[in-house]
This record gives sequence, structure tokens and C-alpha cells, in this order.
Amino acid sequence: MKFTRRVKIWILFSVLLISGAGILAFINPFSKQQKIKPKHGEVVESIYGLGTVTADKVLRVRAGMTLYVQKLYVKEGDFVKPGDPLVKLDENVVRSTIVGTVTGVFYKVGELVVPQVAVLTVTNLEQLYLEVSLEQQSVLGVKKNQHVSISFESLRNEKYEGTVTSVYPRDSQFIVRIELEKWPNGVLPGMTADVAILVGKKTNALLIPLRSIVAGQVTRIRSGKKERIPIKLGVVDGEWGEIISGNILDDDELLTRR
Repeated sequence: MKFTRRVKIWILFSVLLISGAGILAFINPFSKQQKIKPKHGEVVESIYGLGTVTADKVLRVRAGMTLYVQKLYVKEGDFVKPGDPLVKLDENVVRSTIVGTVTGVFYKVGELVVPQVAVLTVTNLEQLYLEVSLEQQSVLGVKKNQHVSISFESLRNEKYEGTVTSVYPRDSQFIVRIELEKWPNGVLPGMTADVAILVGKKTNALLIPLRSIVAGQVTRIRSGKKERIPIKLGVVDGEWGEIISGNILDDDELLTRR
């Protein structure tokens, strides 16, 4: 079938018209709209991160000079107490200063110890805490004594509670230390857990859906009149936010994206 020049132009124009309408519908955030009223309720804001179980007391035996390992008194997995012998370096017997478990033996009898390199490690597996590294924007909202909800991957049905005990920098990272009220059995240093740090909570707050906000403004419908107005939010969660600035009333309707 052959098309005349006029037909070809008309087909091309129709395709462009349909494509343009599709693009406009895509870029218009309210192309598919629904109206939702504000509501009063509780809103909780949390900061989420991945915590690593860390031991509070770790003894790393090092030598200040080149020495030979004359004798090993322990092996990995052994439980030791303060005063128990660990290793004999030349004529010196090194003893444990903490209660813990031998979690690393890095030299064998007869080997030459390199200065300042760990010979063995003793870790107290009973005194643990969670360490979370956060980005700058997130860590600004974290304060000492904030409540933390904790979930271990293999124990998803059980929730554990903790408290932020300190926030500090380390090598350009921002570290949050969390201590638990109760630890699950069998948790060891190096394991991970999901943490949710409660940074804000409001009750009976006036809330608006976050999907109604575009570029710091909402489309408000009041008495049949539609108007774009700027707003400012306080505490927010995944879907709703507390409105602290903006002319919004309980009976208003807000245009939202579906």
C-alpha cells in the first residue's frame, strides 16, 4: 500500500501528538490524582542502619621487638581468666588480663614474631554492643539516650530493644554505639542486625500524605477552590508527615499521586 505525502504527514503528526501526550502525563506528578484529607494521629520518625556486633573488651598480645614463640599455652576457642598464661615469647610468659575466649592464634611455636603484629587475641564474648556507621545527614538527628529497635536476620520474629549511648567520628565515618537491654543467645562479634533509631515522635499531630508534596508545596482544595501553597514538615515517617507550617485545615483536601 502506498501513502501520499499528505497521509504520511498526518500519520507522523498523530504519532507525535500521542507521544507528547504520554510524556506530559508522565512528567505531570498529578496526572493520576486522588483527593485525601489531612488526619490527626501519631507519627514516628526513625533512622535505619546496619549494626555490627562488637566486643567491648579485646586483648591483643603484641611484641615490642623481634622474639621467638617458645610455647603456646592456649588454642583458639579456649576460655581464659586474668592471670592465665597465654604464650611464652623468648623467656617472657604473657598472661591474660581479661576474662574471655581465645579468638585468634596467629603464630606457631618456633616462629619469629614481627614487632607490633598480634600474636594472639582474647575476646570477652559477654560484653557486647552494636556499632552503626551512618551518613552525615542521618547522624545529625541521632542523640544519646534515644530508643532503638533491633532485629537480627536469623531471629526476625523477635525484636530487641536498645539505647544510643554515644555518637562519635572515626576516620571520616560517623559511628553510633548502641547497647542492648538483653542479647539473644549465641550472638557473636561480627554478626549484624537491622536497627531503627527513634529520632522523633508526635501524638495527635496534623498529618498530610508525603505523596501530596511536590517541590515543598501541596495542592489544597478548599471550598471548591484549588490552590498551590508552601508547607513545612516536622516529624515524618514512611507515608505521612507532621505539618508545622502551611495553611492546612482538617476539612481541606489535598491532591495526591496514586
